[in-house]
Amino acid sequence: MSKLQVSATTPIRTWYITTYPTDDVGHKLNPTTTFADLWQALKQGSCIYAALGGEADNIVRERVFEKLAALLGTDYDRIYTLWTL
Repeated sequence: MSKLQVSATTPIRTWYITTYPTDDVGHKLNPTTTFADLWQALKQGSCIYAALGGEADNIVRERVFEKLAALLGTDYDRIYTLWTL
């Protein structure tokens, strides 16, 4: 099985379902929100749970923030701090 190539334009739901196939919340996430969309929502102070959609919870948020940080080449704390501003 090949690994999913993840970029800023990858839908978060696609990545999440592939990475965490046993987490039922993944199928309920917004199918169109990308990592780039999430980054913009964070910078604008928008509700990231609304951007993620579905039943996104703290576990989903942490996992997605970790992946976003990796895509941006930064650490989780930068993403988390931006979210808490």
